[in-house]
Formats: sequence, structure tokens, C-alpha cells
Amino acid sequence: MIHSNERGILDRYIKSPSTQARHQAKLYSLLDWIYRFGFTSPSVIECQWGVDRSVVNRLLRRYEREDVIAEVATFACRDKRVFLLKPQGVRMLEALHNQDLKYSQKKSTLLFKTLTHDLMLQAVVASGVKEGKYAFFITEKEQEKENKGKKRRFDAIVFDGVEMVGLEVEASAKTIPHRLDILRRYEKSIVDEKRVTKILLISHKRRFVLDAERIHNKLFDKEENNLDKVFFDKHVKYIYNQELMLMLYYKFWMH
Repeated sequence: MIHSNERGILDRYIKSPSTQARHQAKLYSLLDWIYRFGFTSPSVIECQWGVDRSVVNRLLRRYEREDVIAEVATFACRDKRVFLLKPQGVRMLEALHNQDLKYSQKKSTLLFKTLTHDLMLQAVVASGVKEGKYAFFITEKEQEKENKGKKRRFDAIVFDGVEMVGLEVEASAKTIPHRLDILRRYEKSIVDEKRVTKILLISHKRRFVLDAERIHNKLFDKEENNLDKVFFDKHVKYIYNQELMLMLYYKFWMH
């Protein structure tokens, strides 16, 4: 039995070293990944499985022929296509996990405006679990369902083996009032709700992380905001990892 928070992590499905078992692991991990996030794209699957694009494309064509996934063409992301589950794919997951599942994502309900942001987040999570940095993860949709929309939701929450970490992907600059509200919500999620103990700010461009850090420091300097800089310096981390930024940029933004 695979715990719900570990579904989609390839290693959890591998029962033997045989080629057939590894193919089955790829299929079911992909179906679970799409079920949890609603959709995905080839660039994310590369990160999830740790294989090159040719392998991904070949298996996606095979899964489409088997009628378990469906392609949706779009200009809203660099891959120009995303994949959703078909009823047969959902039934396979129900049989695997021995539970009823509801999958409501349709082409008409895709949020194309945030598609690239959401795929970048998926790639960050996929790379982290593939590299063994994260033991499990909770999607934003799962947080919303668990908390009935009342608490601050992160783009994703991951467990790094020591603590729960909130992931935030920055794909644009934000206003000062917005940043102030975000910081207050961060503090509440850490202190009052105890949902995470650390928050990582990640982007495909260094300037978006720099902008967040710069505005936060300005807000810390104003006494009327009542923000403890020492507290936020301890719990909020700005990720300037060049390798990660380049991966996100080349896979999801470069044209």
C-alpha cells in the first residue's frame, strides 16, 4: 500500500528489477502524479522519472494508445501540451489503491494563465523527490481540501526528512501590500497553524527572488508592520541555486 502523500514518487512503485515491473512503475507513478496535480507535461515527467525526452515521448504515445491519458494542446506552456487522466486511468488507480477516486480536471477547467507557474512547481517537487531530498509532498489542491480553504496554502508542502517545508514559486513581481500580506500569512502558518517550519522561495529568474527579498527587508525596517526580521530570516529562505533556476528557465520559459 502506497501512502497517499507518497503517490507519484517512482521508487514507491518498483517491486522488482525486471523491465516489466519498471514499466508498470512508470505508468502508475504517472497516473498518480496526474491525479494529484490534475495535469502534467513532458518536461515535468522527465524530472519525475529521471529520463530523457525521447523515453518520455515514446511512453506518452503508448499510454495515449492504451486510452489512460489524454493530450490537451495549448500555447500556454513551452511544451505546448499537457496531459489529463481518462476514465480508464482513474479506474486503474482505483484498482491499485482499492479506493474510490474522484477526478474532476477537464480541459475546460484548466487555468491556462497559471499553467507555466504550476508546471514549474511540479518540476521542483519532481526533481526533489527523484533526488531523494523530499520523502513526500502535499499539493495545493490537497491542502485546500484538507483545510476547507481557510488556511494559508503553499504551492506545495514537502517533508525533507527533518521538517515540513513550504514551497513557493515566484513567477512574477508582487506589490508591497501583497508582500506584507504574504509575510503575515507565513508567520501564521508557522506559529499558529504549525503546518511548516521553513519556507523556500524559488524562481526561474534570480530577479524575482531578489525582488521578494528586497521588499521583505523594507517591510522589516518599518516598525508599524510589527514583523520580526530575526524570525523570518530563520524560517524563510531565498533560493539562488543557479542550476535549479536554469533548469526551470530552459524547460518552461525559453523560446
